[in-house]
Amino acid sequence: MQINLPEVASTLEKLLQIESEFDKKKEKISVWVDIHKKELSDNKFLLKNKSDKNDIKVLNIFLHNLLVRAIKGEAGNKIYTELEKSIKSINDLNDDNYYQILKKSGYRWKNDGVQVIKDVVIYFKEKLSWNWDTYLKEANKYKDENFPSDEILKIKNIGYKLRDLALSNFNSNYAAFDLHVTRVVTRIGWLNLGYDLLNDNFEMGNNPSNPKNYLFLHRLFIKLSEMPGVKFTPVDLDRIFWHLGRSLCGNLTNCRECPISNNCLTGKARS
Repeated sequence: MQINLPEVASTLEKLLQIESEFDKKKEKISVWVDIHKKELSDNKFLLKNKSDKNDIKVLNIFLHNLLVRAIKGEAGNKIYTELEKSIKSINDLNDDNYYQILKKSGYRWKNDGVQVIKDVVIYFKEKLSWNWDTYLKEANKYKDENFPSDEILKIKNIGYKLRDLALSNFNSNYAAFDLHVTRVVTRIGWLNLGYDLLNDNFEMGNNPSNPKNYLFLHRLFIKLSEMPGVKFTPVDLDRIFWHLGRSLCGNLTNCRECPISNNCLTGKARS
């Protein structure tokens, strides 16, 4: 039996026209992708225009993302709001302030959260002296392997997904995969494009909670971004699939309304 997988570039272009609702706004997926590109550009501007103030802004972006998914059900926006209100200078970097930030944001496991913030601050402030370029150049150098030597990964309660979520704000080769993202890729049939990536470190699968699956998915998204005619980074692809999952391809699929149903393996099977 021969399986014909959907052509990647043309399929992705069709997905951009789907409308997706987020934060009480409905936009085409193409707009959501552009919004994230703008955020990425703004964050890179902070890195290029180095100052004490911008160092703190970059730190808050990292902390927000390293905390937001550590515990299920946490309200990420509240954490970021409190970080911005309470950490404005180097003088605000102290344990009491960290605790109050997490308390005000409703973070349940405050002591664990305080320790994460402390360890991240120690690394970037004391060990790297706010030299973000050094860290980000290393991340880019080892993007194919997903930067396994990253010191941030040694901090308790931080794994690949959280670290990649933080890095995705500064490097478009990193994306934090959720089940609803990988489920969409599986339904389309593109998980099969990763057969040639398999080695002792990777395991083909779509469960981002499995470390070997996660590394496989990271490399798969890089491969998809490098395929002929594809104009999207791994982060762009993550945004596209995330919004597709929110709009048409969630727990229950809406193949009748999907513009790629005639190409998608699942859509064809259900037609």
